[in-house]
Formats: sequence, C-alpha cells, structure tokens
Amino acid sequence: MLVAILFVGRAPLYGQPVSDTTAYFFPYLLEAPDTILLLPYPELQEISGLSTTGQPGVLCAVSDERGEVFFIEAASGTVVRRVLFREKGDFEGVEMVGNRLFAVRSNGQIYEITDWKRSKPRIFCYETFLTKEDDVEGLGYDRQRQALLLACKGIPDSAHERRIYAFDLQTKRLLDTPAYRIDPRVINEWLPHAEDEKQHFFSPSGIALHPQSGGVYVISTALKRLIVLDYATGALRYAARLDRKLMPQPEGIAFDAEGRLFIASEGKKGDGRLLRFSPQVPPSSDNR
Repeated sequence: MLVAILFVGRAPLYGQPVSDTTAYFFPYLLEAPDTILLLPYPELQEISGLSTTGQPGVLCAVSDERGEVFFIEAASGTVVRRVLFREKGDFEGVEMVGNRLFAVRSNGQIYEITDWKRSKPRIFCYETFLTKEDDVEGLGYDRQRQALLLACKGIPDSAHERRIYAFDLQTKRLLDTPAYRIDPRVINEWLPHAEDEKQHFFSPSGIALHPQSGGVYVISTALKRLIVLDYATGALRYAARLDRKLMPQPEGIAFDAEGRLFIASEGKKGDGRLLRFSPQVPPSSDNR
C-alpha cells in the first residue's frame, strides 16, 4: 500500500548555512520535505538513480542488480511503465535526454535505450576508461555541455579526490579531464563529523543540475551529505547534512522544470523512498 507522509517541522541542524562567511542562498528545507512517498515495489527497495522525464509529473528510476527503468508518478509513487533493457548489472544512475534513456553501470559502461515504448527497445552500450574501482554512482544531464555527468564514488573511508567526468553526447566519448573535482577533506572541514558518525568522507551517490541556477548538486550516502558546486568553477558553494531518518541511503537526485527537488533513498529494511522539496523564496531578488 502506498503511503504519503507530510512533514512540516523544522530542525536547526539540517539545511542551514555551513559558514558565516558565505551569503549563498540554499532554496530548500532539507529537514522538511513536502512529502515522502514509500514505494511498495520490491524492485525499488534498492532504488539507485532518478531523473525527470519529458512528461510533467513523471520521474524515471533505476535500481541495483537489473537493467530496468521505472516510470513513476511523482505525486503518488505509482509505477506507470517499465522498460527492461538488461537482465543483470550493477546500475547506479538513469537519465532521460529528449526521447532517449541513458543508464550507467558502476564500471563506467553507459547504456543508451531508444524506441523504449516498443516491446524490444534498441540498446547501445558505450565503453569508457572508468572501471569498477572508480565506482560510478551518479548520472546527471548537463544541458549546457550537451553531456552526461558521471560521478565517481571511490572508497568512502578514503580522503582521495572524488571526480566527476563528462560524457559527450555528440561524440559518445568520455572526456579525459574531469569536469569537476571534489576534495572530501574540505567538506569535512565545513561539516565536521558528528559524534555518532563514522570517520568517512564524502563519496558521490547522485548528481543533478539545478534547472534555473545551474548549480551542481551532489549527494553522498556516506555521511549523508548534500553539496552544491559552482557550475563554472567547481567551487564548493554549500554543504548540508541529510537526515538519516528521512533518507536512510540517499542514492538518486533530480529536479523538475519548476525547480522542485526530488531525492530517492533506498529503504534498507523497508520500502524505497521518494522525497519532494519545493523551492523557498529568497530573502532578496538575488536567487543563486
């Protein structure tokens, strides 16, 4: 049975500015989602990727272990279509670009699915120089670059640099130079470990670009964090804790055209979750 829960309370810890020196306005109350939908589908208990679609009010998602895209009504959590393109595989991200679906495996392989409304969709697989050790966990669409962004997780208890690469949709090639680099030590300086947190480091599990500001939003299951990178420079603009009770394992992130933020979380011991956050009005006209 589908359950929708409305949260209206606010807690001071989550979603607050991390530094008194930054004037960056973060437009979402991460501690107070509009709704949380429980997804009563066994296949979506380990939901691992999320994307908007060309159809208003409909998202698409992918889960671990099987190459199947689920089209989900954002208002109810109901699955309205399924597209099976591969029986097995560790799929970690999905993105819809125009009428094409893309999915990425943790080893860096990218699948393009066309004619997906037919019983037998057309499938193309693109190899990249990434491997299982890079552990690709996030996939996002960069309209300005005309590219897919692949966020690499790495090892959660390692402080090595996390990298985000761009896959050019014209040449179908992964560019050698990372589009963005993340120093997880800097994030830990902004948001030090809490007493009950493991001594891990930020490790991307999902990525999406804000449709209005262009900010690069990246979430991490490790430590339950969300950060915003400047699109042009890659500089860290904002960092926040995610409430582990609301999002036990955040794996997917997406925005609709109106700027509503969606985060998908694995259920661990229960159903997968889909959370929606509406943008807040900035204190001035300078909405970054």
